[in-house]
Amino acid sequence: MVLTRSRVVSGMAALIAAGLVLFLWPRDEPGVKDAVTRRIIAMTRSAEEKDVGGVMEGVSERFKSTEGWGRPDVHRIMAAQVLRGQWVRIFTTGIDVREVSPTQADFQARFIFGRSQADKLEDLARDSVLNAYSIEGTFEKEPDGEWRVVKAKQRRLDPSELL
Repeated sequence: MVLTRSRVVSGMAALIAAGLVLFLWPRDEPGVKDAVTRRIIAMTRSAEEKDVGGVMEGVSERFKSTEGWGRPDVHRIMAAQVLRGQWVRIFTTGIDVREVSPTQADFQARFIFGRSQADKLEDLARDSVLNAYSIEGTFEKEPDGEWRVVKAKQRRLDPSELL
């Protein structure tokens, strides 16, 4: 078989077309539970990296807490907690997400904050100071397609509740 210029160009065009089809092919969206769980984990990682903006991307403009906090209040609290450098490690445990509708999910999770370089939750209690909270709330899929928390209530956990 002789490679002519037209065959090479045609072959390259076919490869490019195939690549575009694969790249642009619609992907299945994760289910509600997976999407909300991923958002919670991403927000936790952002807090651990001291990225307040990353945390706040998951908080709706419509947010209200049972304490009466709005989004600006959460931003101030997160900035104070995250940026002052007191908490080095943040672990999320017991994530439970329940789909209410295709655009709404209720969740409950425990967040454990520790002053430690521990990589595993089991090592955290040994060499650090801990604070832990149980947070319950609701995520909604907003018009831009992003999942954001719209309401939440928090309860401080006693260390005995972590076992």
